[in-house]
Amino acid sequence: MKFQQKIVIFILLLINLEIVNAQEILIFGGRNNKEFLGCLNCNEMSGDSVWNDMSQFGWNNNFGKWNSFGEYKNSFSSYSACNEFTSTGPVLVDRQGNFYGRLTINEFVQGSICSISGNQKICMALKVMCKQ
Repeated sequence: MKFQQKIVIFILLLINLEIVNAQEILIFGGRNNKEFLGCLNCNEMSGDSVWNDMSQFGWNNNFGKWNSFGEYKNSFSSYSACNEFTSTGPVLVDRQGNFYGRLTINEFVQGSICSISGNQKICMALKVMCKQ
């Protein structure tokens, strides 16, 4: 399956979570979740969109925030969405600061999209994205 097809599947899964219809969902990570990591449901042409590969926030930009050796996608970083053991993965919030969950494959973290109360479809999509 091509990367672009995986992105479409991921977006469709987000629609099922019903956050796409709400506000812009922003990703923040790092120490105290102060670093902006992109917008999860913005238009893919937006400079802040994780779906814009030309953006520093683009999930597939090997020179951006989400590069596979960086803090947020590296499976060994404590701030990574792709670290199955971290409790400090990125958070999903709207512009008013309302918390929507934690973008992490760690299923034992409260609020994780991969936890027992998370969304298993989105969790599986994130795991696919982490392997890129």
